[in-house]
Amino acid sequence: MGTIKQLITLSGPMLAYLSAVPMLRAAPFLRRSPPPLLDGPVQRTSDFPAVQPPAEPYAPPRSHILSGNPVQTATYIYVSPDNLFAAGIWTCEPGKFRIDFGRAEFIQILEGVVVVTDAEGCARTYRAGDAFVTPKGFSGTWEVIEPIKKHFTWYGSGE
Repeated sequence: MGTIKQLITLSGPMLAYLSAVPMLRAAPFLRRSPPPLLDGPVQRTSDFPAVQPPAEPYAPPRSHILSGNPVQTATYIYVSPDNLFAAGIWTCEPGKFRIDFGRAEFIQILEGVVVVTDAEGCARTYRAGDAFVTPKGFSGTWEVIEPIKKHFTWYGSGE
């Protein structure tokens, strides 16, 4: 009985110690070496500018515009050598338009409000600070309620 009492008495401090010590230090066999560095030429990072560089305005095809005047701009900050990955800044003025995504795209809304509705009629509202992914093959509408600015990254051939 004395042994059980000692185990119970010591278990509190032992559990506190184990939770305070990172598991990697407590169990050295769990340590892993870092992955090897990539071979090849050194690539620099591509920083997103604090102020968007000037970009040529454009509009979706007239047949896709459902309301308003959704004039847009796109500034590509990075495009991969194989043209399968890109990142940039996109803006759009208020309006509603049909859209078909030929690539998977990650989107983070920086400014404004947009209602994205899929082909089945399911609508989601996104505001500054929200982030989401639009899968390749998405078809629906974007209704820009307040002028929008987003960071985007897309992947795929666009076919």
